[in-house]
Amino acid sequence: MTVLHARLDLLEGALPGALVGAASGVSKRAFTVLSLMRSDGTTGVGEASPLPGYSPDSIDEVVEQLQRLTDGPVRADPLANPFELLSAAFAANAVQLPSARFALETALLDWLGHTRGEPVHVVVGGHAERAPIPIADLVQEASASDWPKGVDALVGQGATHLKLKIGADLDREVAALKDVRRTHPALPLRLDGNQRVPLDVLRRNASSLEALELELVEEPVPPDAWNDALDLPLPFALDESLRSSHRDRLLESGRVRAIVLKPTILGGLQACLEVAERAAELGVDAVVSHTFDGPIARAATAELALVLQTGLAAGLGEHPALRLWTPARTAAIRGREIVPHDSPGLGLTFEEEADG
Repeated sequence: MTVLHARLDLLEGALPGALVGAASGVSKRAFTVLSLMRSDGTTGVGEASPLPGYSPDSIDEVVEQLQRLTDGPVRADPLANPFELLSAAFAANAVQLPSARFALETALLDWLGHTRGEPVHVVVGGHAERAPIPIADLVQEASASDWPKGVDALVGQGATHLKLKIGADLDREVAALKDVRRTHPALPLRLDGNQRVPLDVLRRNASSLEALELELVEEPVPPDAWNDALDLPLPFALDESLRSSHRDRLLESGRVRAIVLKPTILGGLQACLEVAERAAELGVDAVVSHTFDGPIARAATAELALVLQTGLAAGLGEHPALRLWTPARTAAIRGREIVPHDSPGLGLTFEEEADG
């Protein structure tokens, strides 16, 4: 058994740009970094960054819970199966909040990867042939009238898959999407309503949305409207509903194409893998995505995508909150793809570390 010592650091600041969707109105972001260090200096890092107004936990709650880890050693067996290691750690340490669990789990897996000289996706998923996974960019323009210009700019920068946040005014948004589709007839597009679209409005626009040949329509309607919405001919995806009591009923409906896995919200990679396994049994695809996290959570989510070998593009594109951090290089992210790599742990290197 190895003894690890915990350290907690807090990073926060005003966002350099506006966020969209469920995060609209969030003007600053806070991140908690958990470091677990062995006496020889081998260190694993994790990140807890709940999104205000969206996450079920808060930064203050997460800090309070993770701070307890600094009171005594965290014990880990480097020879254990990674899931046994995680189970033992959670049994010994009272960490229940989703973001906090993600941080502890990521720090342990990162440390284990450095100890074994293997990337996290190999530590968790074993040695297997893995293919690159495309990354979907999020269109940052909040107003639908700006979407065509924003899409053109992203495509010009090399974007291959795009996601747009809907729900402010679906009639206007559909009109803008038609303009986008005329210019980019084969571009994979997915929409995310964050449960903001009234059922009657979605129904009125369903035929137009179907004609756009969308990749996914995530969480368009409020929870109480899902039953009726499932009758519409759209490629639905579950996100917020993965935390609800009606998750299984929706998955079993046969009308859901995909689930959107966010480790910050669901409580880590292991929790995401369990949900993905259940979805796969029902023929439902999985896609990973961020909650405007920092680079540590982004790297961990990329490793999850490599374990799952998701067929759909990952929602891990650049976003304004990343600019609050020291620039970092993530071995698993090359341009707009998630790629297999040999770097140990998360494969994450901050510029100041590289310069030092």
